[in-house]
Amino acid sequence: MGVLLCLLLCVHLSLPAASADKNEVVSDASDALVKEFRLDDLEENLRTMPAGPERDYFAGVLANRTGHPEDSIRLLNDALPRIRRSHPARAAVGLEALADDYNKSFRYDDAARTYDDLLMHFAAYFDRQRLQGTKDDSGVMHLLRQVPPQTITRQGRVRLRTKRDAIGSVVTELEVNGIREQWLLDTGANFSVVTRGFARRLGLKPLPGFGQTTAGVTGIENPLRVAVLPPLQMGAATLRNVVVLILDDASLKVELGKPTYQINAIIGYPVFQALGAITFLREGVFEAGETGPRNAAGARMYMKLLSPVIECGVEGKQLPFTFDTGASGSNLSVRYYERFRAETGSWNRGENKSSGAGGVVRRKIYLQPTLEVTVGNQTATLENVSIFPEKMGSDLDELYGNLGQDMVAKFESFTLDFSKMNFSLGPALAAGSGR
Repeated sequence: MGVLLCLLLCVHLSLPAASADKNEVVSDASDALVKEFRLDDLEENLRTMPAGPERDYFAGVLANRTGHPEDSIRLLNDALPRIRRSHPARAAVGLEALADDYNKSFRYDDAARTYDDLLMHFAAYFDRQRLQGTKDDSGVMHLLRQVPPQTITRQGRVRLRTKRDAIGSVVTELEVNGIREQWLLDTGANFSVVTRGFARRLGLKPLPGFGQTTAGVTGIENPLRVAVLPPLQMGAATLRNVVVLILDDASLKVELGKPTYQINAIIGYPVFQALGAITFLREGVFEAGETGPRNAAGARMYMKLLSPVIECGVEGKQLPFTFDTGASGSNLSVRYYERFRAETGSWNRGENKSSGAGGVVRRKIYLQPTLEVTVGNQTATLENVSIFPEKMGSDLDELYGNLGQDMVAKFESFTLDFSKMNFSLGPALAAGSGR
């Protein structure tokens, strides 16, 4: 799936704080903060912003990014009628956030209507890449218009055994419709996914119509259909009306030299959202409950549409990165390259081969020998991290990069708490324990 950065803030802040339009300066600066995903600063600006449609708009966007869709729906529905003509660029961002809120609330019909409004009246305010992602998202919502909301019932805390698959991703065995299969636990997947062949084994009946989605690392468009799973049992939790995207088998086939590895099934964000807080333990266990570990020091977590974003420290600055348990390694974006390009003398040159749904893409890159990333009171040291000096045509361009399994490899556990919107690392592994 696709969708949703520039350094205009310094320009705005350099203007004299004349009484004429101090509020307008704050408002314009806040537009830059939204674009750059500088949400801590946006939150601070809201403290002094006067009540009215502009404040409702910025507060609504912030609520969307911080995991409060119901608050966001209320605020954006109040603001949008009053900013459609006066601030159409904001209306475009607001409608995109509102459609996302409806999606996260499983109000697919409302999401489809909101996307229709956005694409009919404000498409000109999105660049080509973002517009294509929005069209893809809209198409999926239209396919889901008659699907009832996803629900969850619990009989206790979820605890599942996990293992690493052939590409190093975390998988767990689940039984659906009497069929047992390894399901990849992928925080980078916007929806749960099955291949066409596996959907037939499960006896799934695709809903009418076709859509498409963009593979995050490759930027390749993939045709899809959608279906709804029978009750999905995950330990002590039962989920109903879980939506799955159905992709061609080849879209989830990974080349490993001579052999190939077929991924058949993926658990994605809507399931994790329902579980509340999810913890991956190095010992081979996946746990989930309504809240994460008590007193867990960590980093703030946000949502960029359906992708978790964590705020990590790099060279003393808090920067936003997506986090994807389905990615074996981390990749840094053109935005990271532009911010730290003065350091290219210490980087190596190389080539990246990105494998994902739809195929393989090769690109010239830089490699940063070591990168220290701080999360709360813990520091992860990454080695030979890929840096893309040009846009990839995917969501990776808009933040500082995507952090993968190498970021958490030297810790006993890590937790994404969607209730408290917090990401935390467990204790560091003892020296010499290896991977």
